[in-house]
Amino acid sequence: MPIFLTVLLTLLAFSDSGTVRDADQNRRIVLSLSHHEFIPTADQLTAAAGLGISLYEVSTPDQVRAFPETAAGTGFLLDIGPLYQVPGLLSNQSGQAAEEIQQKYRALRDQLPGEILAVGILRYPFESGPGYPSAVQNLADSLRPEIPEPFYIHSAGTSVRRPESVDFIAERVDARQTAGVSRSVVRFYPSGDDYQTMNALNTTLDQLLAFDESILILPASWFFTQLESNRELQYLFKNHLEGKEVTLPLPAAGTPEPAANWTILLLLVVWGSFALHYRYQPVYSQALVRYFTNHSFFVDDVMEHRLRNALPGIYLLIQHALLTGLFVYASVEAAISPMGLDILSYYFPGLMIFESRMLSLFTAGVAAAMLLQTVSVTWIHCSNKKLTAFSQVLNLYSWPLHLNLIIVTFLIVFNQVGFSELYIFILAALFIVIWFFSFNMAAIDSSKFLDTGYSRSFFLLLTVGIHILLLVGLLIYIFFTPAILEPVLFALDVP
Repeated sequence: MPIFLTVLLTLLAFSDSGTVRDADQNRRIVLSLSHHEFIPTADQLTAAAGLGISLYEVSTPDQVRAFPETAAGTGFLLDIGPLYQVPGLLSNQSGQAAEEIQQKYRALRDQLPGEILAVGILRYPFESGPGYPSAVQNLADSLRPEIPEPFYIHSAGTSVRRPESVDFIAERVDARQTAGVSRSVVRFYPSGDDYQTMNALNTTLDQLLAFDESILILPASWFFTQLESNRELQYLFKNHLEGKEVTLPLPAAGTPEPAANWTILLLLVVWGSFALHYRYQPVYSQALVRYFTNHSFFVDDVMEHRLRNALPGIYLLIQHALLTGLFVYASVEAAISPMGLDILSYYFPGLMIFESRMLSLFTAGVAAAMLLQTVSVTWIHCSNKKLTAFSQVLNLYSWPLHLNLIIVTFLIVFNQVGFSELYIFILAALFIVIWFFSFNMAAIDSSKFLDTGYSRSFFLLLTVGIHILLLVGLLIYIFFTPAILEPVLFALDVP
């Protein structure tokens, strides 16, 4: 990798502070202040220099002011690229993104006491998205006339080929995940668990020794906190800089008490309400069996007002709304990583109404279900003048939704046990298909209330036909709208 080696040699030329003469010149640690409120003190900077660390990653002028003007031997990486970019939007807005990067570059360039060694032009982009290399190329071409330094990208952890317009990639390694190191430049993210963090960091340091040259980027606030709490760590980091194997002291493994899983509790509540309803409402239990075993008789009962109580249908819609929230929660938990949630929060902030993003998505699912169910029942009722009671369409629409109680139960159980994501996606698809056909089946059943074939055809066109057209139109709109499709695919793809 000759381009990366050139960049590395450039870093080394400016990073030799002279404090540690026996350090392996092919190992470097970068302390990142980027996108944090932490500002290091003079004593902390001196302590880092004593270990042979003179490389820092910054993103704002306030962070630069923490360094004395005499820090001429300090090298800086500027992490000033936009966050979570997707190829479609980046291609359309490359000019605006380039202008913002250039403004930040100018603001930092004039204040840095040391040398700019590289410039980060993107932070965690959608690297596997179609059109990504060309989008990065356009952005780099726009920046190159003003920014002569090497370009780098913070990777979200997706193993894809490095774009030719980028000099190196800093791979994200999260202590909460078990993926190995595949690049020689790594940005390490600690977790809230000290044992987990130190164990992952020890593995990362060992894997970096397999490369001829390596750079490890650590959060500066975490680094100095660890040094202050355990002075022995300074010798271990120094060993890594000298190219030696490191064994970090591991704290005692925590044994957190298992928290109550409220999704399972809520599912049990829904099942309990179903059991009580089935046990103490004889008409309900008879109608449920008849709907799935002798459907035509069920429709006759509704037409002839033998099944005219609206309460079972209302209960079912409330239950299904809660099941929809559980469906969204379990599907997201199974298919989307913590960074994927960050991406969804970045692009769809209106969904995140609570501090807990998962609770926000659950609430959004419940609200969407209540709205769609109300619109669906009202739509069928208003389109068919022969439906003399609202309970008729309510019962026709809500009864097939019983199947989703079984689907969501399996979905949550599979998610808890850790089944393959393929089974999760199959169950999620079944949930949507059942909900889709509940409207169409209710419309077809209620068409039997009409007297003539022409009236039935017109009614089905007005309901089933428009319903299908709306769904197809929505899918086409999402498919051709990068602002919706690409963030969702990105959230599903990122590890």
